[in-house]
Amino acid sequence: MSIFVVAGANGHVGSVVARELLAAGHKVRAIVRDVDKAKGLASQGAELLAGELTDVGSLTRAMHGADGAFLLLPPALAAPDVRALQDRMTHAQTTAVSDSRIHHVVLLSSWGAEKAAGTGPIVGLYVLEAALRKTGAISTFVRAGSFTENLLSVLPAAQHQSILPNFFPPEHKVPMVATRDIAAVVVRALLHPPAATQVVYALGAHEYSAVDQAAYLSKKLGKEIKLLNLPVSAASGALQQAGVGASMANLLQEMYEGATKGLLSVEPGHRVEKGPTTLEQALDPYLAK
Repeated sequence: MSIFVVAGANGHVGSVVARELLAAGHKVRAIVRDVDKAKGLASQGAELLAGELTDVGSLTRAMHGADGAFLLLPPALAAPDVRALQDRMTHAQTTAVSDSRIHHVVLLSSWGAEKAAGTGPIVGLYVLEAALRKTGAISTFVRAGSFTENLLSVLPAAQHQSILPNFFPPEHKVPMVATRDIAAVVVRALLHPPAATQVVYALGAHEYSAVDQAAYLSKKLGKEIKLLNLPVSAASGALQQAGVGASMANLLQEMYEGATKGLLSVEPGHRVEKGPTTLEQALDPYLAK
């Protein structure tokens, strides 16, 4: 039996990672902001640790004596300065890794994380990857592609306005990956640590365009969902109208612009794992509620 620390254990990926590790008979120290929302994990045997990913002390205590840890930079849609917050979380997490002398950490990263600029919030992961390399711990960087569950963020627009905002060519296909498949890559890495730091890409085996996504939502919602094709330059304004903070909205526009320039891709020389979950399998449970 091993001990694993799981940051963001209430999130889409972290919650699955924690449950899978518990089901395999391991101990889990689940770091969460809201303990009440993690009662399900507690009932399965997880030790709940309330804390922020900017708190060096609590992170160090959580990692002390653990066999591995799952780390991430959770999205901060409303933060007034997203990059500054990311840097504080990077400092706290890497300091805790060094001080606790934990042997292996798995970072939820992103494709494009090898780029130092031009990828919006992903730049924070570039910085975190580089900082983790300096800690002395072995790291597995799981660079995930486009999350299938991101489509849920535009569900209100589809439900109430019958539109799907889109900033890319309508027919452009992307290998969308379900968070359950990303979590599976993370769990495998935690249970089988590499001999040296590695990069693993977690992508989807199935590719979908905006047209495909609109067709799926039309079928599930029982009405026609029309694409609202907007220029990338309009992304920040549209996102802010939808409630995203200005800092994150601007960074997301930069990421979209970077994607159109080909900055979000697989860096040659690294292993790629493709998850089997389809769009329907990933999202049907949410739309059935």
